[in-house]
Amino acid sequence: MKTLAEFADQLEAELRSVTVRLEVGLDKVGTLAQTLAAEYPGHYQPGWPKLAASTLADKAAKGFAVPSPLKRTGEMAESYRKELEPAELAVVVGSDEKKALWQEMGTSHIPPRPVVATAMQNSLPYAADVFGEIAVSLLAGKK
Repeated sequence: MKTLAEFADQLEAELRSVTVRLEVGLDKVGTLAQTLAAEYPGHYQPGWPKLAASTLADKAAKGFAVPSPLKRTGEMAESYRKELEPAELAVVVGSDEKKALWQEMGTSHIPPRPVVATAMQNSLPYAADVFGEIAVSLLAGKK
């Protein structure tokens, strides 16, 4: 059994690596969220309203898959990226495409169909596992 002083020394040594470990964890969670965000267009997600009949007719007339919400060419799905913000210990997942923003937030004539928010929310259980393992490894003195 470790003494309290030995445990304190161990924690002090482990704290030197905590930032790197957290960055690795953020990268893992961000990668999952990016992957999910890229998979959601083309598939209804919980809470998404059905496509309007006019949208379905337009897609069919142009040869796109129906219903396949938020997906025509696949360009928007491919636009989702993750970026690590190491100085802030943060990960950002999103798209530079305006259409992705319009779909995420909705407009006056497009109901919101959140992709990134859904992907981030669905990544939370994995994040809990990843950061839980990091916490345990720090407390246990494992690399």
